[in-house]
Amino acid sequence: MNTKLTLSLDSKVIEHAKKQSKKKGISLSKLIENYLRDLTIGGNPKKKKDSALELIGIAGRVSKGFDDDDELFKILKEKHIK
Repeated sequence: MNTKLTLSLDSKVIEHAKKQSKKKGISLSKLIENYLRDLTIGGNPKKKKDSALELIGIAGRVSKGFDDDDELFKILKEKHIK
């Protein structure tokens, strides 16, 4: 059963992701679904790493010292505490 999910992403990330999905001949939704499936359901650890690296390539370089937990906290705080 498919369920709709709304994501807010940087426009450049979306642009690059659309190009990547087109290059692979799949929809953007399928590209993201495949990545999340590889990430969450298990499977081959090498495939997980390859999928993650592929999406990192889509998103661009992350600045040195970037802390994803800290960034997530900031985003959630901004969204829910006003």
